[in-house]
Amino acid sequence: MNKIISVAVIAAFFSACQTTTLVNINTNVPGAQVVLDGKIIGATPINDYKVKNSAGKKYQVIIEKEGYEPVQRNLQTETKTANQVAVVIGYAFGILILPAFLMLNALWMEGPVPDQYFILEKSGS
Repeated sequence: MNKIISVAVIAAFFSACQTTTLVNINTNVPGAQVVLDGKIIGATPINDYKVKNSAGKKYQVIIEKEGYEPVQRNLQTETKTANQVAVVIGYAFGILILPAFLMLNALWMEGPVPDQYFILEKSGS
């Protein structure tokens, strides 16, 4: 029973160590509605919107404004640095496999580029 509780506590701690990126989304036309992964997050310009960094995650964004063609694409991503605190704490607990896993995961951690800019074109109608 103590072993299960210990594993649950360590898992909860490391899941809380997830990193995020504060993203700014802007367009050439102010006031365009921004939908990120199916959720309306506001109108441009959007500043400091918190997005989780995740291996292989693609964040779909749709930007719309009346009189303009909608833009639909993924946010640009970049490789992020390791969460070194989680790795050090893992070693402090004497767990050798978990820190190795975290370092491998950190090598592949991706997140959005902080500044995203989209160009809306006037619609033909």
